[in-house]
Amino acid sequence: MSITSSPSDYALAGTPDYTAGIGFYTDYIQVADLLQVPRFDTTATYPTREQVGNIIKRVEGMVDDKLKRSYRPIITKKEIHNFQYTNRPGMTLYGGYVGFIQLRQMKIQKVVSLQVWSGSGYKELASAQAQIELLDNYRDIHAIILQLPNSSIEFTLLPEGDVANLSNSEFSNTFGVKTTANDIVSLINEEFPSTRQYTNANAKKSLFGTQVSNPSVNSNLSVSDFFFAQKEEGNGANILISSLLSGDDGSECLVKIQTQQTCTANLSSANLTVADSSKLAVGMIVQGAGITGSKTISSIADATTVVLDSGSGITDDTGTYTFTAVNSTVPNVANVVRFTDKEDMKRNGDYWLLGEEGRIFFLQDYPYHTRNSVFVTYVAGNNRVPAAVHEAATKLVAAEIIRHDDQSVLITETGANISTKEKYDILKNEAMAILGSKTDIVYFID
Repeated sequence: MSITSSPSDYALAGTPDYTAGIGFYTDYIQVADLLQVPRFDTTATYPTREQVGNIIKRVEGMVDDKLKRSYRPIITKKEIHNFQYTNRPGMTLYGGYVGFIQLRQMKIQKVVSLQVWSGSGYKELASAQAQIELLDNYRDIHAIILQLPNSSIEFTLLPEGDVANLSNSEFSNTFGVKTTANDIVSLINEEFPSTRQYTNANAKKSLFGTQVSNPSVNSNLSVSDFFFAQKEEGNGANILISSLLSGDDGSECLVKIQTQQTCTANLSSANLTVADSSKLAVGMIVQGAGITGSKTISSIADATTVVLDSGSGITDDTGTYTFTAVNSTVPNVANVVRFTDKEDMKRNGDYWLLGEEGRIFFLQDYPYHTRNSVFVTYVAGNNRVPAAVHEAATKLVAAEIIRHDDQSVLITETGANISTKEKYDILKNEAMAILGSKTDIVYFID
């Protein structure tokens, strides 16, 4: 039986912030109280509050590895599995599945991506997913925009062609299509970029959303809280973007590609002179100084002329105009597939999931081969931190602080001081004993 809450659970005070000494399983206050020392300060103590936070981060990873599960949300990316047939397809009516795979984590919150080999490529079976394939003229992309469903919040990914000016909220388009795709993936996932050897990045990517009505106003929402990106197996220019929203909610997200060209508008004329119409498409939204509000392209007349849906509200102007494709391809620049719900997860669907055990069963759609035929990306974790996990994490952090600090205050026990080594050994052994008693064991019975 799965326990959802307990009066002894560790209640996190606010959002985890390791630089402030606050983790998922414990915080600097709990550690200081256990050691019976003054609470760590931002600058005046050794270790500082941030240094304690770094220890907490390391300890939480070790706790997850020991327990084989996580009580904090973590994303496992492209976990590779072999597939073994358990029942013949004709027997699935009674057997309930053709075969299954066992994920390395338990407590699965969401299957972000489930790709199975279909004979000529990998087929996506999970999540609401969009695709952006970078084409030859990908450097003409002015912005990639991901917009939340029925929302005023969007995330704008801006390119930078000069590595020296690349910020943590931009992606580099300097070195080539596949390297650019890697940097876009890192930006959406807000991770330390895999391209750092080329771009000299010294920090992880970070991107906050902005208001659609006023893009200069930031929200407190991060792009990685809503989207997860990866490159398609076998096509390094194709970026797969999955929504992290529950079920098929993400199918209502929008993906937009913006380009810019120097254009000339004429008073009250629906004809707009452009630099290159081969990179534009019918339906794109057009914005510029010579246009009141925005217009859309209704047709393409020739290589340098497009026709707008109306000539009203247009004045004489020459300047840089922005063209936006919403859920559609930009010719010669980027192929786009809108967010589409690919998930058929139910007992009689393509697959079904036992989240507590971390097991995925295949029924109607399944891999055609057995070896290395399944790629899974998923979010694992729990919404509660049991008291025992909190206690073990706190003791492990305290033990690490003692191990690195010869000036630790001795804790009195039964009237006698215990040495630093004895304190370390006691805390470490008690914590490991707790974790050992909480390790999950899964039995497979067919």
